[in-house]
Amino acid sequence: MLNTKKRVIVFVAAAQCCGLAALAQQPSLISNDPNPPSPDKVEAIQVLQKQTPIYVTEERGPWEKEVGGPLRDGAMELGLQGGYATSVRVGGTQHNYKFAFANPRFGYVFTDLIGDDVLGGIFKGNGEIVFEALLGTAYKGTGGESEGIAMMYKHNFITGTRFVPFVEMGLGLSQNNWHMYECQSHFEFIVQGGVGCQYFITDDWALSVEARIHHMSNAGMTSPNPGLNDIMLTAGVSRFF
Repeated sequence: MLNTKKRVIVFVAAAQCCGLAALAQQPSLISNDPNPPSPDKVEAIQVLQKQTPIYVTEERGPWEKEVGGPLRDGAMELGLQGGYATSVRVGGTQHNYKFAFANPRFGYVFTDLIGDDVLGGIFKGNGEIVFEALLGTAYKGTGGESEGIAMMYKHNFITGTRFVPFVEMGLGLSQNNWHMYECQSHFEFIVQGGVGCQYFITDDWALSVEARIHHMSNAGMTSPNPGLNDIMLTAGVSRFF
């Protein structure tokens, strides 16, 4: 009889230990309340915890993850480039000219990460549409000013660092009061493309340099229509948000 009682006491103690261990695995249910919830309520709370979705919100910057990763779809760019251009004697360009430019720009990233499955991922990056104003003045070979607007596709390459190379190309329109053989009218079309690199000094501010081939002509609206070809070198700053 004594052995039976001992066995009962040992069994009860073991059961209590198991119960405490089970409660230890649910710390959210342990409290100092002298009237703990019933087993039915505990089970209902556990079911709700499993079924209720958890929403995590955070303010995102221009990056999907860290700086140097892909820019997020919907990120925007406000920037200003300043630079120098010199004519090159190719095509119909026959004279030497030099220009100074200021190019305010606005960009909109319209893709998620693209190109990671093309040629081993060398084109991995984001697509961006850029609208740019081109404000130029000629200071050698002729005089006068030019005002134009252009739309370009810009591809930002992912490097995993704060250096983000890019290529961009596009079309535009320009009006000018230059007096030169190459531009026979005051209205000209623009075709241009360039390569450059941005360096992000912070999460959202970047410095940039670019070399661009720039062509202007009137598409044959007047004759002759030799066209102006030049190389533009720019440096600038942009804020992404």
